[in-house]
Amino acid sequence: MRIGDIKVKRNYQIAQMVLDAVAVIIFIVIIQCILSFGAFIDDKNKLIHGVNNEIADLVVWQWNLIWIFVAAGVIIISLFMIYRPRKKPKKYIVNEENAQKYSDIVITAITCVRIPVLLAVFEGMCIHQAIMIGNFNGIFSLQIPLDILVTVIIVRFSIHRVKAIQPKKDDKKIIFIED
Repeated sequence: MRIGDIKVKRNYQIAQMVLDAVAVIIFIVIIQCILSFGAFIDDKNKLIHGVNNEIADLVVWQWNLIWIFVAAGVIIISLFMIYRPRKKPKKYIVNEENAQKYSDIVITAITCVRIPVLLAVFEGMCIHQAIMIGNFNGIFSLQIPLDILVTVIIVRFSIHRVKAIQPKKDDKKIIFIED
């Protein structure tokens, strides 16, 4: 991994391992919910066909599979953002001394942002399923605006951490010259 022409290594921290595990669990829950919803819809469609064969399927649940691809896309994009080489930021000073800290802050921020984005995908899937079965009472959710708020807080906190590692302008070396 590189930041400009400076080589940095990937420090895999315990917090990032926990967040990666949580992301995998959320992904598995999304898959399980979609498959359970599909079984529920298939059972309802069989029941309706059992009563009246002339009625077509009420709900085609396979459109719900798009949420698996959206969640997988979020994970793949976040992994790409973690492992891609970065340009040196124009706004901040990144040198040999603070490049590793800068890289760790960026990677931690990306790992942290992945969780609320996956939760927003899960909530979008739940709203989509509610609409598919005709339950329009529960389509408004406070979860998605809260996920956006948490994402903004994580990004702002990470920017503050990057500012904290910037070299101080007051750190001038004092040289005494003896006469």
